[in-house]
Amino acid sequence: MDDKRLTALLTGSTDLSKASLATRILVSRLRIEVRAKPDSLPAKLEELKAFIAKNAFAGIDLANA
Repeated sequence: MDDKRLTALLTGSTDLSKASLATRILVSRLRIEVRAKPDSLPAKLEELKAFIAKNAFAGIDLANA
């Protein structure tokens, strides 16, 4: 996934109801943190990328979102 798509996932309200619980929890937490502190977006984006790299299911979840 490209940065533009991941940024949209973190800053938007894309429905993740069909994603795995782990993916939903992580993205929800990252969204809350980015809303509270917008300048943390680059670090949260890297955290999401690392999660996707470690957990292939997350990439599938987010690609289908």
